[in-house]
Amino acid sequence: MTSHRVGLDIRMLQNSGIGTYLRGLLSGFRTLGLDKELALFGLCGINLPLFTKEGNGEILKIPLTPPFAKGDSASRKGLDLLSFTAPIYSIREQFQYPARLNQCCLWHAPHYNVPLWKGKTKLVVTIHDIIHWIFRKQFLSPLQTAYAGFMLKKAVTSADRIIAVSHHTKKDLMDHFHAPEQKITVIHEGVDENYRELPPEELRLAFEKIRGKYNVPQDFFLYVGLLKPHKNVLMLIRLFRKLKEQGKVRASLVLIGRKDKTYPSGYEELAALSSTKDILHLPLIDRPELNVFYNQALALVHPSLYEGFGLTLLEAMCFGTPVLTTNSSSIPEVVGDAALRVDATDEIAMMDALIRLDQDAKLRESLRLKGLERVKIFNWKETARKTHEVYEKVLVEK
Repeated sequence: MTSHRVGLDIRMLQNSGIGTYLRGLLSGFRTLGLDKELALFGLCGINLPLFTKEGNGEILKIPLTPPFAKGDSASRKGLDLLSFTAPIYSIREQFQYPARLNQCCLWHAPHYNVPLWKGKTKLVVTIHDIIHWIFRKQFLSPLQTAYAGFMLKKAVTSADRIIAVSHHTKKDLMDHFHAPEQKITVIHEGVDENYRELPPEELRLAFEKIRGKYNVPQDFFLYVGLLKPHKNVLMLIRLFRKLKEQGKVRASLVLIGRKDKTYPSGYEELAALSSTKDILHLPLIDRPELNVFYNQALALVHPSLYEGFGLTLLEAMCFGTPVLTTNSSSIPEVVGDAALRVDATDEIAMMDALIRLDQDAKLRESLRLKGLERVKIFNWKETARKTHEVYEKVLVEK
């Protein structure tokens, strides 16, 4: 017998990317009061994000530690956390799915690692991108390719409704996996409403602390994200080194994000990346520090070859940071005309754009204002409201 109307898999809650999506979605549900019948399935003992009574979306880190009461669940402020300990992409998760799905009328998978058998439980799947499939020949092993293809096909065929985070992802699902258009609902992701430009004196004091801690230059371009091959960071590094050697830019480059554990052939330079006078690599920093980096940067540079959405683009705009990015995949859909866009493979255009942003304060100010306006149309409350509408439609379908 089902005891929960909707179950949400939150095992990736503390990750970047999908974790950010989950945290934002939960904040939206909580703010709108739509979390009353929501059960969260994840790792017992994690810090579960709950929200202030005022519902303003502020995340409070409240540790939930086992053992729990009978039923292996813990309840705080109306939110249930139930145990789901299997690693994602594992065989074990398939053995653990049935007992969890049996407790729910509807299961929301925030990624395409869906249950192979869902029984009578309705299934909603959020698919952020199909990067693993698009770049399978360049970056994946045969085993990884087989898994990605099989699970994406399974997600498309078994889901009662698919949430795509962009129209581009929707098109990819239709083109590559023949997903029925009527099954897909596009719901854009949001951005934290608490992100803001820091007042000049507050920024000066905050940046002085960070500058001393990390030896950060005064003027810099910023990249934020994992250093994965499809992010095109290797091209950015090579172009930036060339510009510095030629004396065409005065600013430095700060890269914030972890490297992959392994890289395919041709990416040895990225694997061996270490900080120099002109390029600073910081694998991991605290979130408040990242906010200061955004505020201080001349511009965010996001040279990606492919994005399902592109949350860092919106984050930068929230902080009034000009954005230089590409025309690839969903990026134009997200940034509109509020960013300077070039072809992801056009090295000359990318270098020219870096030079312009380095030298042209009026251009940076224009992009700052456009970005602050553009970002207003993306918020987690709207993401949550539309997601709840999907739940309701699926639950009444026979």
